[in-house]
Amino acid sequence: MTELNPASFNNIQDILSELGKEKNTKINIALFGQPGSGKSSLINAIIGENVAEVSTRTDTTTEEGSVVWGEDDSLLLTDLPGFGTSQFPANEYWQRFTLDTYDLFICVFSGKFHQADDELFNKIIEKGKPCIFVRNYSDTLFDTKRLKTKDDLKAEIREAVAQRYGMDTKLIFTSCVTGEGVGELIEEIENRLSSSKRAKWERNAKAYSLDFLKKKKEACKKFISLTAAAAAANGLNPIPGLNIAIDIGILQKMFMQIRKNFDLSEDKLKSRLHLYPHLANVANNILKSVSTQGVIHLLEKQAGHVAAQQISKYIPFIGQAISATAGFGITYMAGKSYLDNCYEVAEAMLKEDLHYSASK
Repeated sequence: MTELNPASFNNIQDILSELGKEKNTKINIALFGQPGSGKSSLINAIIGENVAEVSTRTDTTTEEGSVVWGEDDSLLLTDLPGFGTSQFPANEYWQRFTLDTYDLFICVFSGKFHQADDELFNKIIEKGKPCIFVRNYSDTLFDTKRLKTKDDLKAEIREAVAQRYGMDTKLIFTSCVTGEGVGELIEEIENRLSSSKRAKWERNAKAYSLDFLKKKKEACKKFISLTAAAAAANGLNPIPGLNIAIDIGILQKMFMQIRKNFDLSEDKLKSRLHLYPHLANVANNILKSVSTQGVIHLLEKQAGHVAAQQISKYIPFIGQAISATAGFGITYMAGKSYLDNCYEVAEAMLKEDLHYSASK
């Protein structure tokens, strides 16, 4: 989300306009490389769900395959078909797949490079687009003669990529089996995106490190501020006993999106809840708070902690006409409380996953 002008959001129209801009911000990423290099598996690892079809055949990418995901279906990961083939000639390829609309490209390989990879890479550089190289299936790197270590083999691959594509070429080794390098790739994508798109990427991409999980939380905070302001300014539902009116539907949608951002499905929470008995109440609150009564209960709970005059100091980009209202203060703190709960549970789960991976 871009920097916000403190004077810009003093009415509901300004807020909805900014939320509309955020909704319409698209992130388009294309993966290319030889069939069988594991592009579909990599897409699934980035998203954190099995959404792209994975096949053991080596000639599966014969047409463009796109996965739309994330907030408002505004993120796109595309598995490009073979470049310069009889079906997709080189001179028509860029226009046919509208590659100018992509933010960056990922070249995925698991064996030798081919001339088609070279040609497409050179076209990408010519167009001024960023490109990341990924050597997938790193878990299978092995010298059959047992003369070289895995690190030796990686060093040879790095040298070969540098010689072929330049010393500045970014190369990441990944394995969708062990998880190696996937978090590094996600953070490298974040670094290559424009500043206006990074927060959306941080909210939606799967977290493989505690550092990225913290970034996810910070990115959600900015989104909560605007959404809370919209819910308060567009007050449709009077809250009994609080003398405020809130658009509960906006809050429900925000809570569900935050839960999705942290990969906390109902099934996942219930299946792993026994591992975190000290977080049982927190996890139950996460599930209950998305209902209408759950939202009202959370608002009532926060009302005792909030003075609207104090809230406006911490949210400088919301205009005084809105931030000075009790509705905004209570709504913002309710959103922040829900975010804190999601982060606490997601952090516990990630720490366990990281410990398990390290012990394997």
